[in-house]
Amino acid sequence: TFADWQIIDELMAKGLMPTLKKFLSESSYGNIATLDPPYSPMLWTTMATGKHAFDHGVHGFTEILPDGSGIRPISAHSRKVKAIWNILNQEGYKSNVVAWWPSNPVEDINGVMVSNFYQHARTKYGDEWPLLDGTINKEEHREALAELRVHPQELTSAHLQPFIPNLKNLKPEEDKILASTAKILAHCSSVHNATTYLLEETEWDFMAVYHDAIDHICHLGMKYRAPKLEGIKDEDFENYRDLVDSIYRFHDMMLDRTLDLIDDETYVMIVSDHGFRSDHTRMVQIPKGPATPALEHRPYGMVALRGPGIKSGEKIYGASVLDVTPTLLQLMDLPIGEDMAGHVLTNIFEDAPKLRTIPSWESKKG
Repeated sequence: TFADWQIIDELMAKGLMPTLKKFLSESSYGNIATLDPPYSPMLWTTMATGKHAFDHGVHGFTEILPDGSGIRPISAHSRKVKAIWNILNQEGYKSNVVAWWPSNPVEDINGVMVSNFYQHARTKYGDEWPLLDGTINKEEHREALAELRVHPQELTSAHLQPFIPNLKNLKPEEDKILASTAKILAHCSSVHNATTYLLEETEWDFMAVYHDAIDHICHLGMKYRAPKLEGIKDEDFENYRDLVDSIYRFHDMMLDRTLDLIDDETYVMIVSDHGFRSDHTRMVQIPKGPATPALEHRPYGMVALRGPGIKSGEKIYGASVLDVTPTLLQLMDLPIGEDMAGHVLTNIFEDAPKLRTIPSWESKKG
């Protein structure tokens, strides 16, 4: 997720995120610091490897073509070190990875990998919608996962009205914010569908899921959220003011369903790679330029971890996105790479953990 405590705390105080509120009462939680520049492909690769971009190779939203003739959207080809699922794979664990950015083309891991291209619709509703090559690594799940995708044009007013209550006053064929909202919700629902399917239908030891809807909706609608900003039209404020709060509540419902499908012995980490400006520093317009939406990000995201031996109600201080993989390795009773820049979040454990290290997972064959 791309969640931010400033909004979470406000919504929980109103009783609008009951699942997360209960989860936090059983968790250690706090801020997590991002890295600059706050570019999501770089940051989510950092979280999956425990390393900086100059080590893992994913620097932004694009990469140079192999022949040097141009650029293309970032892919899994740029990552040059092992991710947490590669380490677990060589240790005999089964991992499911859904929509991680970037994860296309998928890797042949022991488990199911669904790439970040899975949810994107490239045809009109009703036309054939084939899965692209490199989207799913296990052929036996291909048909089922393809059927679980949601096309933006499938969504009805019943799906969209909680996000835009004045829907009946808008012209769907002309309203770009409505069209973008439908697209974001369809992507989000597709990823959730794939997640719940794999939770129920496969054996797994580790699962990593990437949701980007909060970030996309915040870039789309944060300037319309109350209190009304100067420069925002009254009509637009009334139409789109609920977008941000609604997507947070939608994620709370998805979390409720996800937690229903696992047991109390399963560790659950919820983490965002950065926060989002939601106060007086919000921007009505952002300057034109590459990756300028990152100007709307806050340097602190959120992290919460629940599971056996994890303190309840413990505040986490000093966490960084670099610490995610080292902490996950500790939970799996595996050594931390000495070449990882992050550290284990030791203060969250009820008993002081015994830390083990390995010079580098890169030199371990497998």
